[in-house]
Amino acid sequence: MKLFTRKNFSLPPLHVFFLLAGIAGSAAVHAQQTRIYTEPDKTFKEAQQLYRDGKYALSMQLFKRTIDDISYFQETNRSLVNTDAHYYYAMCALKLQNEDAEKKALAFIKNFNNSAREQMVSYQLARFYFHRNKFTEAIPYYEAASIDNLSNEDIADAKFELAYCYFNVKDFKKAQPLFASIKEIQNKYYIPANYYYGFISYYNKQYDAALNSFKRVTGDPKYDAVVPYYIAEIYYFQGKKDQLIAYAEPLIRKGNVYYEAELKQLVGQAYFEKKDYPKALPYLEEYQENADEIRKEDVYQLSYAYYQTANLDKAITGFKQLSSEKDSLGQNSMYLLGDCYLRTGQKANARNAFAFCARNSSNPKQQEISRFNYGKLSFELGYQDAAITELTTFVNNYPRSEYNKEAREILVQLFANTNNYKEAIAILEQLPEKSPAVLRAYQKVAYGRATQLVNDQQLAEADRLLDIALANPYDKQIGQLAQFWKAEIALRQNNTDKAINSLQAYFDAGNTPVSGEANTQTASYNMGYSLLKKEQYATALPYFESAQRASGPNAGRITNDAVLRAADCYYMLRDFAKATALYDRIINANEPGADYATYQKSIILGIQGKHNEKLALLKQLATSYPGSNFTNESEMEIADTYLSDERFTEAIPYLKNVLQKQPNGPNAPKALVKLGLAYFNTNQDNTALQYFRQVVEKFPNSTEANEALQSIRTIYVEQGKTDDYLALLKASGKSVSASAEDSITYAAAETRFSNADYAGAITAFTNYLQKYPNGQFALQASFYKAECLYNNKDYANALPAYEFVLTRGTSPFAERSALQAAYLNYYQVKNYAKAKEYYQQLLALSTNKENTLAANRGLLRSNYQLKSWDDVSVQAEQLLSASNISTDDQIIGHFYLGKAQQEKQQYDEAINEYKIAAGLTKSEIGAEARYGIANCYLLKNDLAAAEKAGFDVIKNTSSYEFWTAKAYILLGDVYARQKDYFNAKATFQSIAENCPIPELKAEAKDKLAKAEAEEKAGSKIK
Repeated sequence: MKLFTRKNFSLPPLHVFFLLAGIAGSAAVHAQQTRIYTEPDKTFKEAQQLYRDGKYALSMQLFKRTIDDISYFQETNRSLVNTDAHYYYAMCALKLQNEDAEKKALAFIKNFNNSAREQMVSYQLARFYFHRNKFTEAIPYYEAASIDNLSNEDIADAKFELAYCYFNVKDFKKAQPLFASIKEIQNKYYIPANYYYGFISYYNKQYDAALNSFKRVTGDPKYDAVVPYYIAEIYYFQGKKDQLIAYAEPLIRKGNVYYEAELKQLVGQAYFEKKDYPKALPYLEEYQENADEIRKEDVYQLSYAYYQTANLDKAITGFKQLSSEKDSLGQNSMYLLGDCYLRTGQKANARNAFAFCARNSSNPKQQEISRFNYGKLSFELGYQDAAITELTTFVNNYPRSEYNKEAREILVQLFANTNNYKEAIAILEQLPEKSPAVLRAYQKVAYGRATQLVNDQQLAEADRLLDIALANPYDKQIGQLAQFWKAEIALRQNNTDKAINSLQAYFDAGNTPVSGEANTQTASYNMGYSLLKKEQYATALPYFESAQRASGPNAGRITNDAVLRAADCYYMLRDFAKATALYDRIINANEPGADYATYQKSIILGIQGKHNEKLALLKQLATSYPGSNFTNESEMEIADTYLSDERFTEAIPYLKNVLQKQPNGPNAPKALVKLGLAYFNTNQDNTALQYFRQVVEKFPNSTEANEALQSIRTIYVEQGKTDDYLALLKASGKSVSASAEDSITYAAAETRFSNADYAGAITAFTNYLQKYPNGQFALQASFYKAECLYNNKDYANALPAYEFVLTRGTSPFAERSALQAAYLNYYQVKNYAKAKEYYQQLLALSTNKENTLAANRGLLRSNYQLKSWDDVSVQAEQLLSASNISTDDQIIGHFYLGKAQQEKQQYDEAINEYKIAAGLTKSEIGAEARYGIANCYLLKNDLAAAEKAGFDVIKNTSSYEFWTAKAYILLGDVYARQKDYFNAKATFQSIAENCPIPELKAEAKDKLAKAEAEEKAGSKIK
């Protein structure tokens, strides 16, 4: 309470002051009865009497009259009366609770210097505020008032009201001593003072004092419904659980308790802490069922009670709600949830529960056990990538753990059986010490990863890992298979000698093992093909014969091709009888390649001088195989046969057919020259000239152009038109005779190229082109320079060189240039539109099956990158319809067809195509195909099938982090759609924390936040 400074003299008590004023007034009346002094005093006294009688409205009018008179007559000698009149006037307004009372009171305090009166006005102003619930405004005026001027009843009112104001503004420190000063007095404030004192003591954890006060108000109608809960809670806080139960249970049975739900919860908690879980359950259950909002601690208590009473399904339901909590309660909940799931045989859910627990470090021991359990369950459930990572980390972080030995034993099994070769290799190579068991696994993993890398075209790294597999010769069969794949890599790198050596090692070990494409048949074919390339035809033959014994996944295709290659060997060995017999075998069975066999057989007939039989067979090829790549070749061969027999007129229609089908094709320059020769030899010189000139004008850089010029020269010379000939030479950029220096310069550059001195050849070809930009070898020089740049991996400069060759029209170098330009645009520049353009050009120029397939394959890939889905569908079906295509072509054909169908929302058709592609390969494209299956099921909202397919991606393609992570995110989407937020959060969080791919990490974080928000929105936990 505010202290006021006293003056040097003491004012009398208020009632004494009133007595003295009355005596003085009486004396004045007797001394001098004048109107000026007696009339106002009489009014003032009447007002005072009315005030004392509590007639505040009447007295207020008289006080106002007194104030007005003093002011009107300017009676300065009556200042004391003026002060008192203003005082009483303000007091009346306050007691009457007039709306302007506040204004009058504040004016008095401001304008009159009378401490006693100010204190009384402050007190009444405080009460004025108090009754209007303006507790903050009331406090300073209660503090300004002095109890010296108050009656005992007013003192009690002032203390209680000020204490209540402090209480309402939560200033318990000031409120408590005021309530304490009146709580022992038996008056109207005895009960409320004890209640509020008890509450503040309860708030301050002064439980004995609170309990004493609360017991005093028990039974009072105002507080009897509320106080019992506080008493029960005090018993709880004092650890008197038995007293709490004994006190509260009768009240609960009686009913009509204001905090009945909370009281039941309190009793449930008491039983819970006494570990009497059966008795705790009904109280905790009822509280949670009826509460609109609950705390996480409430959920934990009820779930734990279920756990202790073996009601595991309900315990699981409760603990799952706490999966987002990051404190010790959250960790313990997840630890117990994991145990519940294990005890109910739900290992997948237990794994996720332990994952949540392992992320929380509140209890280090629980974290350690959970990390081990997460790794072990990952192993048991087939999550090999997660198991390897987690258990490797566990072994390193907990070297003295009681679970360390078991973790190491599981790791050895994982390394031996994992298909996540990529992760396993990374971990195995980091191990400082490798036991024999680990090295055995190292051999298997290195081999497995190498085969994946071969499929993904990462040949150098695959070769390195195969060397590791060979350097750890624990499993003889793996060693043999490693030699097979080293040979495959060598073949793809055009290193024939290395391929032969590795294949020989594969065969020499005996009992050749079989593993998919790695088998005796394929190895025999590859060996035969390698020897054929080295022109060792006799040595190649036995391997091609062996390759005809079907045994692998592409047995039919290899057998068929082996027969053809064996026939080619006999052909090159000039054993035409055996060659013809094998070609006939293919023709008679109408096997793939029958058109080629027919063509080759016709060539043999020509060599044997059987021209009529040759011609008949070639004509039959055109009718029997109208879509064959050899129709143009057969037309040319027919024409050549007629020309060699000087049957010029009969040759002409066939040569014209070649030009009609492919006017700019690779055979066009040859056909034009031969047409010119045919007409020349039938004395039709002018017609012959037309065809010769077409060669020079349309294909000026072809070798046939020089031949045509010679023929034109002959005709013009015979006709005496040498000027016309010179004009033609000038127009075509040719000189009359080639420069000797030109030829020598070019020949020197070509020699460097032939010797594989690519750097030197680049310099030499560049010098030649700078010196002779229009030289007779400019086209050849540009092409070979491009080849040198490509071999030196200078792709940026190789590409424009190839493109330059293509600008010069059809030439012997155009087909290869189109292939290379398309390849570089697709793989290096990633200009898919340009790549598509060159693949289309390659398709038009192709003279062999390999380039035709390369063009179709490239068009398919380019259209996919350009998202031209209709073109993708057409191109994929075209590739798949080709006969005798490789496994790789089947894979991309089915895969890209599936992608196109998915984009067109033809999900069932897409799934079928993806399944075929996934069944053909374990490469990255196979992983993406498996993911495509899961994604299509999700897009169809077939959640069960999507979940199963998602797991298939994770378990069978774990070497490919991107698709594994995508599959996890997809599973999270499945769970989120099912409102299974526990598993959704666990799945998203595993990617958000561990995925090294930024965009997928960010996607998982976003989806995790969304799942948490959705769960929170539907939860009672606040």
